[in-house]
Amino acid sequence: MEESIYAVLIETAAEDVPALDELMGTLDLPPQAVSSYEDLESGVGKTFILCDTPEEATAAETHVTPILRQWEHLLSEPIRSITQTTIKREDWSESWKKYFHPFRASKRLVIKPSWEDYTAQGEDIVLEIDPGMCFGTGSHGTTMGCLQYIDELAAAPDRPYSLIDAGCGTGILSMAAHRLGYGPIFAFDYDPAAIHVSDENLTRTGIRDQVELAEGDVNTLQPPFQADLVVANILAPVLLTAAENLAKMVRPDGRLVLSGILTSQYDEVLERFTHLGFQDLERRTIKEWTSGVVWKR
Repeated sequence: MEESIYAVLIETAAEDVPALDELMGTLDLPPQAVSSYEDLESGVGKTFILCDTPEEATAAETHVTPILRQWEHLLSEPIRSITQTTIKREDWSESWKKYFHPFRASKRLVIKPSWEDYTAQGEDIVLEIDPGMCFGTGSHGTTMGCLQYIDELAAAPDRPYSLIDAGCGTGILSMAAHRLGYGPIFAFDYDPAAIHVSDENLTRTGIRDQVELAEGDVNTLQPPFQADLVVANILAPVLLTAAENLAKMVRPDGRLVLSGILTSQYDEVLERFTHLGFQDLERRTIKEWTSGVVWKR
């Protein structure tokens, strides 16, 4: 059975996968032990806790099940199922790729996987990523909202230039920012696996030396500069606790994109940043996720 992977499979709505990924990151699990993908055709999200033995899978299921039930109010709908499964390694490494195809994220930005072709049209800026098995592709409402704001702000007469990517994941926002003329760019994430994937994507696209990449906690990390634009694609509870440190990352008269927020939670997040001296500029909702831009007065 050396060719098998034992896993706990958590099935949710597809749009809840990024939120669950963030929540799973708070558990005492190795980064490589959690993997997920969104099946946009069926609307099902699958998150796996990968284990070496059936006994480990049973222990993991027992440990996480009560915690997952406590998290359900942070998701768009209740968790659909929590079960154990066995996967063949040769199937695992390739099967998830069938759910990721080229798509348009904003007026100019098109996202495509590294294993597919796409012919650019007009002003298209094509971003090629390999998300790895654990990371999103940009199709989720939170990341798409960030990409749209980065694109639109780059076209504004008073456009921002320096950018901080807080919670960089695959590095997709930093890649988009570079292609749209932002710089300098500083990106960070608390998850070493995310830093590894970002490093690979930035290196493959030839811009690794254009983005400063660091591992760090959004609650405490101090970037090397205050930015014209900080993009924080992070869950609402983390935005609330890290608000003061995030505020320090934005230069006076700079802007902050708040994302990763369920629409029902957005007003609470906005109120927190308003008390720190920010003014609401705009917001948009993609599915049940709301992103917005605030200005540091």
